[in-house]
Amino acid sequence: MKRNPDFYIPRGKDHAFHPQPGYPDAQQWWFHDSVFDNGYCMELMFHMTHKMVSIWFHVCDPDGNVTHLVPLFPTGDVVASNETLDVKIGDNYMRGKYPRYELRFRCGDSGADLIYECMTEEFMEPPDGVFIGREQSPATPVYFGYVCRPRCRVTGKLILSSKEIEVNGQGHGDHQWANIGVEKLPMYYWYYGRGYLPKHTIVWWDTQLNQTFGYQRAKFLWVYKGKELFEYLRNAAMYVEPGDYEIDPESGILCPKKTVFILDERQIKGTATYTRKRIIENIPSGGFDNPASSGPRGGWTRYVRYLSHCHSKFEIDGETLEADTMELQELGI
Repeated sequence: MKRNPDFYIPRGKDHAFHPQPGYPDAQQWWFHDSVFDNGYCMELMFHMTHKMVSIWFHVCDPDGNVTHLVPLFPTGDVVASNETLDVKIGDNYMRGKYPRYELRFRCGDSGADLIYECMTEEFMEPPDGVFIGREQSPATPVYFGYVCRPRCRVTGKLILSSKEIEVNGQGHGDHQWANIGVEKLPMYYWYYGRGYLPKHTIVWWDTQLNQTFGYQRAKFLWVYKGKELFEYLRNAAMYVEPGDYEIDPESGILCPKKTVFILDERQIKGTATYTRKRIIENIPSGGFDNPASSGPRGGWTRYVRYLSHCHSKFEIDGETLEADTMELQELGI
């Protein structure tokens, strides 16, 4: 029996700027990515702390050449609504309401103008989007919120060294916030992946939490059938088997070239095999650190995001599905 999707639909203000009074180390960010039909892929993130604002822009062309831009802004350059997604940082902005959102970014002679149109309903865990810890009174010492648009049609243009590139593809958008710096989020590692099948969307996130949350394992699974949420599980019967490791020369960590995702739930089961093609983003220890915070990290020290070929074979509600797609993955360790 599928989930009641009405329980999990966020309000406009859940995508809006989220004040966190009383937490000097708090952070929040809005992340967007896409894989385009012409071989390009992209990430665009607006990131805020109480003392610093940045925009992260990563583009990889079909030949594997990567452009990284991370301009910094004073907090006084931010104009943001608390009621709807309408955030302006200098001449850059994110704005819109379900199902359509606009993004604009410029840095020198590069940037992007993109439209994100939701292909699925948006997602928020009830009642407030916080899915690690608790923000509602009494708040836990650490909490982490996450509201997302799991699958969107993405159109517009990339601008690289004044060259305009028309793009069309699919991607993801989200809003995340925490009462501590992202470098202290209570995770020793995590793997993230997804599968954009013709009529279904599968998103998964497997993490090992640290001592703050009793070393629990968290296995989050989102499955959409068409536009509607079909299944959401916080501790799914799923298993991630990385392999074919090699040392990444930039980060120095063992990074898998192959990852097998195994799912064995009653309504959905099967595998997705990811073969890494190229690394898009590679952030060393300290790359996400909040200059206002102090004390030990949460456990993870490196972050790698990469593009992979994915072969999926699943049975969902009695229907057999098989597909080959290009997907973005994450590894935090």
